[in-house]
Amino acid sequence: MQDLAKQQAANDNLYLPSRHRTLPILASISPIANYPAKLRIFLTNASRYWQVRCFLKGRTYTQSLKTTNKQAAISQAKQFFHIKTAELYSDHVTARSDKSPKFADLLPGVIVGLQARVKRGEFAAANIPIFLQRMHNSILPYFGDMAMDKIGYKELSAFMEMMSNRDLTATTVHQHMVAIRKVFTHAHGNSIIQNLPKFPVIKVSDKPRGSFTVAEYRDLVRLARQRIGEAVPLDFSQKYRLGKQMLEQYGQINADLHWLIRFMVNGFMRPGDIKFLKHKHVSIVRGKHIYLRLNLPETKKHDKPIVTLQPAVFVYERLLAQQRTDGYGRPNDYLFLPSLEERRYLLVVYGWQFMYLQSLAGIEGNAANGQTRTIYSLRHTAMTFRLLYGGKIDLLTLARNARTSVEMIERFYASNLNAEMNIDLLQGKRT
Repeated sequence: MQDLAKQQAANDNLYLPSRHRTLPILASISPIANYPAKLRIFLTNASRYWQVRCFLKGRTYTQSLKTTNKQAAISQAKQFFHIKTAELYSDHVTARSDKSPKFADLLPGVIVGLQARVKRGEFAAANIPIFLQRMHNSILPYFGDMAMDKIGYKELSAFMEMMSNRDLTATTVHQHMVAIRKVFTHAHGNSIIQNLPKFPVIKVSDKPRGSFTVAEYRDLVRLARQRIGEAVPLDFSQKYRLGKQMLEQYGQINADLHWLIRFMVNGFMRPGDIKFLKHKHVSIVRGKHIYLRLNLPETKKHDKPIVTLQPAVFVYERLLAQQRTDGYGRPNDYLFLPSLEERRYLLVVYGWQFMYLQSLAGIEGNAANGQTRTIYSLRHTAMTFRLLYGGKIDLLTLARNARTSVEMIERFYASNLNAEMNIDLLQGKRT
């Protein structure tokens, strides 16, 4: 009798209904550290992407995070939690019985306001997670439980001094003060406080990125061609937690890295433009001058086409020919690393390779004046070369084509130039 009961128990699983494909895989369910237990990410058999689930106000909210990378999923789950709580609890402040709401109580309403600005095109969606990170890492632990009408110049100055004592740059401290000001502006605009407090002033000095010399530029291109396929040491990639699979696939000098370097130095675009640049955005113009017209998606409220120098045409044609042999090169395919679906990681991947390339070339990460040099320095190099070797090009033309302003060129891109570099113009005579 006992044997029969054991046999029936062992066969129970055969008659249980199978789990639906959309149900969480139990082994994959993961809570988010330092967040409520009701916020979790998980995988299902119905999708390769991570999902997020959270129980708020008597209802379960679920959403696909559109990523296969767990670290990225955790980051997006945090953003999902903040945005959803802002939507559901934005009326929390008005419902309070006291007249002095705490600083933390206003955060949901501020997020709702920022989301509205995103929809109107006044604020970049990517800035909301950055704002939230500053809030939760530094600002809320300090001001969260303080009543709004008890925070004044003295308290703001004390916070600024505390941040400065952490050896943070003036720029970082200033950005935190801007985030705090957003909360006070929201409170004042909604008549939660009657007056805005005076904010302490912090002086921020410009720290433009360095550019490369002609000799350094040639060395980078030469080495990028010679070292294709060479593994990048872990020292250059270990601080980025992108997973073993990403390291195995992109942890070596990519075949198109030397094309990227040449393309950017002859194209004036920002590295952020490279992430989403597709073949359909590129047109080859052949007339009195030969160049590429790049109809890039809007960035930093600039939507005008960028015109490249002639060498960029050669780079593009060779890159396109190579990609077509690899099965890419269609209008909707990306120009660089078309196999990388998670485009947010493109600059991280190229960053490993580029920093390693600088070490191979004996080029320090910092220029002689201490300015950090990264992939963004290729844009600075493009601007510097035009100012040095571009004849009598005017700043307005250069600024318009590079999707920036004359002021930004003078403050940042031309900061590395000195009078001796353009000695020919200074010594020249009118004819």
